[in-house]
Amino acid sequence: MLEYYKQEMRDLRDPESGKMREVYKVLMNKSVDAEYFMDYVTRHSSLSAGETQMACITIAEFLGELLARNGSVTLPGIGTFSVGIRPKKGKEKGLTDQGVSMTATGQPLSGTEQTAEGTAASDGETDSEADSHQINARSLEVGRINFRCHKDLLKDVRSRLSGTGKFQQSRYFGYVPLYEPTIASRRERFAAAQAYLKEHPFMRIADYAELTGLSYTTAQRELRLAATLAHSGIAARGRGSHRIYVLA
Repeated sequence: MLEYYKQEMRDLRDPESGKMREVYKVLMNKSVDAEYFMDYVTRHSSLSAGETQMACITIAEFLGELLARNGSVTLPGIGTFSVGIRPKKGKEKGLTDQGVSMTATGQPLSGTEQTAEGTAASDGETDSEADSHQINARSLEVGRINFRCHKDLLKDVRSRLSGTGKFQQSRYFGYVPLYEPTIASRRERFAAAQAYLKEHPFMRIADYAELTGLSYTTAQRELRLAATLAHSGIAARGRGSHRIYVLA
């Protein structure tokens, strides 16, 4: 019988709205390991223990070979595996303001803000500097293997749960700690950042998060937005993990 628990968190699509989201997750306290899986298949099929193990090893070997060759493999009744790539460590392009078309809360920028964003992204960067951040084939590596479940497998699990099995609520609810901004208004947060920068040569994302009470992720999005808005009085310098913010 599967157990589930509930988590409550602030809506990340609009963190300033105060809206809450409820997320339900299965409690993973009875995970099936490889030994149990092999023994289960052996007891419920005509395959021996050696045949079951050999079948799994053979599938894994050919799966890796075909993924490296084609990038995507579909196993009947199971699902589709696909390759996900990423830049190698030290080869990341870094964060830029080019192409920013929405605010930190997901709202589209106005025409004036988009014009200011485009100007800020292009100022101080030459063609040679932009070319130095291009990614080529040698800069990439396999970062993950994605999996998409086959619809028949999903239907099978659903039918088994709706038949003899069912969900049972766990005692663990897993509430996600919520942050409360110490400065409610974004305009007031920008003003606080300007006051901070008048006393300090630069500001990092962690500094802005501590100053405003925002989470690190929201503080990062808001500072990136601030660097594109003329009225914020904040400008960005540097790239990626070396990016800092100064007075405009």
